[in-house]
Amino acid sequence: MRTRIRGILIIAVSAVLLLMLPLWSFAAPRTNAEVRWRIAYYEGGPWVDYQGELIALVDGLAELGWLEPVAWPSFPAADDVVYLWAWMAENIQSDYLEFVEDAFWSSGWNTLMREENRADALRRLSTGADIDLVLALGTWAGLDLANNEHSVPTLVMSTNNPIQAGIIVSASDSGYDHVHARTDPDRFIRQITVFHNLLGFERLGIIFDDTPEGRTYAVLDDAALVADRMGFELVTCVAPDTDVSEEEALNSAMACIAKLAPEVDAFLITSHLALTAEHLPSVLVSLFEHDVPTWALEGPDLVRRGALMSIQRASYESIGKWQAENVNMILNGTRPRDLDQVFEEPKSIVLNLEVARRIGFEIPPGLVVVADVVYDEIEGDLP
Repeated sequence: MRTRIRGILIIAVSAVLLLMLPLWSFAAPRTNAEVRWRIAYYEGGPWVDYQGELIALVDGLAELGWLEPVAWPSFPAADDVVYLWAWMAENIQSDYLEFVEDAFWSSGWNTLMREENRADALRRLSTGADIDLVLALGTWAGLDLANNEHSVPTLVMSTNNPIQAGIIVSASDSGYDHVHARTDPDRFIRQITVFHNLLGFERLGIIFDDTPEGRTYAVLDDAALVADRMGFELVTCVAPDTDVSEEEALNSAMACIAKLAPEVDAFLITSHLALTAEHLPSVLVSLFEHDVPTWALEGPDLVRRGALMSIQRASYESIGKWQAENVNMILNGTRPRDLDQVFEEPKSIVLNLEVARRIGFEIPPGLVVVADVVYDEIEGDLP
């Protein structure tokens, strides 16, 4: 009797443990009818997050056994995926995956080139015979490939808000069987709310490119929602960063910030070609001169380079592992539409004490203690 009971208990415990295991752990790497799965890449233009997310995804796939562990070299620039993709195509070792070197599209944030790349990519994808999975990085990429003009599984990564942008229908449904887009609908609402709770500002400055995508990058809808809820005013200025040179984007942004600095008591650093770590802290000079505190939506590098504070990812590792699990399931037969799209990244508080000293901002008691990352100086040139 004891032996029988012990046997029943072992079976029961085993069943519980199996239920506790993540679903993706049952999906082992496999070939595509004895050939490697062919993966393509599509982006609107260079952006710092794309390289980080792509590397983290590959590392996650290595952990799942889809490819050999990668010894990454140093790349020329943190926002350059062109060189990275070519390196991956030549150097990554895998019995299951091929990163196809000529299946790569980047439009350099130029709308004419975007139209050409979209047409070329869709021609190739619509045949359904050459590419098995597309990594679509950013809002432009998601908008260009989330449609019924092809049926190749498409993973939309690194977008501000794919729902507001019109890439997917909702957080629970992409609207297309072959499309999956990571989303966290309230992440910027949470950040702006925390910023206001800490400072109690009355006028929040934001610059943006006046295009549908530009307004999404600047999280204007989320900012307006929080402003209405908490009773502060948005003060905005148009600074184009599409179809202009990097120098023109930088000049227009600096002009806007100079205009807003005496008019606002806080400034939100959003996704704009001029508001990157490369251009900080010089682009923020006017805000320093008027003692305006800043919050970076995409820290911590921006905090290291002159923003006051942020709540953002400490690394790309967690998102990379999650996306690798999605790739694992898709290549094992799961429809992208059937995968969970909501992923809330672990967050960390980031502060720059030198910025606080420069603008005369008194950091709330206890905030330094609970902060995960604290910088005591500003990296870069600041007059």
